[in-house]
Amino acid sequence: MDYLPPQETQNRIQKIRHYIANNYPELSGIFIFSRISIYYFTGTLANGVLWIPLENEPILFVRKGLERAKKESSLTHIYPYKSYSEIEKICHELNMPIVENWQLGIEATGITYQLAQLFFSKIKAFQNSKPQAIDNAIKYIRSIKSEYEAKFMREAGKRQALALEKILPFAIQEYLEKGEQTYSYLKDFDKNLTAYPQEKELTEKKIAEICIAIYTELEHGKMCRMSAHGEESFYGHVALGNSLNTAHYYNGAMGFQGLHPVLPCLGSNTILTKNTPLCVDMLFNYKGYHTDKTQCYFYGKEKDLPDVAKKALDFCIEIQDMIINTLKQGTIPEEIWFNTLEKVKQYNFEENFMGYKQNSVPFLGHGIGLTVDENPVLAKNFKEPLENGMFIACEPKIGIPNFGMIGIENTFELIDNSVKNITSLGNNIIYLA
Repeated sequence: MDYLPPQETQNRIQKIRHYIANNYPELSGIFIFSRISIYYFTGTLANGVLWIPLENEPILFVRKGLERAKKESSLTHIYPYKSYSEIEKICHELNMPIVENWQLGIEATGITYQLAQLFFSKIKAFQNSKPQAIDNAIKYIRSIKSEYEAKFMREAGKRQALALEKILPFAIQEYLEKGEQTYSYLKDFDKNLTAYPQEKELTEKKIAEICIAIYTELEHGKMCRMSAHGEESFYGHVALGNSLNTAHYYNGAMGFQGLHPVLPCLGSNTILTKNTPLCVDMLFNYKGYHTDKTQCYFYGKEKDLPDVAKKALDFCIEIQDMIINTLKQGTIPEEIWFNTLEKVKQYNFEENFMGYKQNSVPFLGHGIGLTVDENPVLAKNFKEPLENGMFIACEPKIGIPNFGMIGIENTFELIDNSVKNITSLGNNIIYLA
């Protein structure tokens, strides 16, 4: 079991304290609520509240799973609670009281409005001063990965590249040539089962299932976490042809139909046909850390790819080359975005860039780690300079009406004042001849 090393835990807590002291000097401590942020700072995915005072030791309050939390986390102070009213009492008994006139910070996005009101009513300090949201501080600290985190990110990228650039195209070719080769428990159990038909054609859904099988053998963590409220992801999405321009709800460029209106993920029963583009945007999770990659395929030969698609591919390659040259420590994220928009004008892709028409999103890339959608974002108004240790997924994509989408997405590591593509073995588009 990969428990978070005690020194790693201490380093993360010291970093958030230092950041708070420099950027929120009026605060005496912070409360953290989301399970993934609690995990980041403690090493356990606890159901509870993490209190980090600037002067005393942190305390993890656990509503359920106390023994597991104590086993997984190296924190000294881990205590059970049933009501928020017990938090101040426990702090007082430890001779580390929360003083009534203190100003305190909270992870605002980590708690619902209803629970926040209840929490504030139980902590006396909040009766004298309003809480201050410190979510941006947490996002910044988490955006810079330690070497402990980076090794998981690199391994995730290595396995994702192998899956999408080598194994999946081989598996698709095998299916196209030989048909269904997998064993079916349902079919063997009862040959009269008609509610679960076995697909004979190669559909988006079947490609997603093949990808999941490959990912499983490569030790995918079988979960993909999102930070933004209401956003969900289950492995990712597979779409082909005009499905790639289908209107969707999520904050991404690639269109898709999905399994069902309430399950807009993986892929539909749309069948792969000749001279059709296919995009596989399937996330990889290794030991809790994600990498993001979209691999584009074309079911045909290179000479059969339409000129507009070739132009879109040239554009995406040019943008990725620009990213490799500029995605470095000290660069301002929004400058990369603005420079990209200038390239968009040169290629006349204004209504196609980062999603066709209503699917368009106003960013080029995003940070990634314990969740898929982290800081920094390559978009307008993101002005904090990039730092070594950040991992950023960059995804130039062009929606093409009556064809589909062409694009490139890879995850990059900022390291030693340079950038490294950790999710590619060198293929921009793969032809399934």
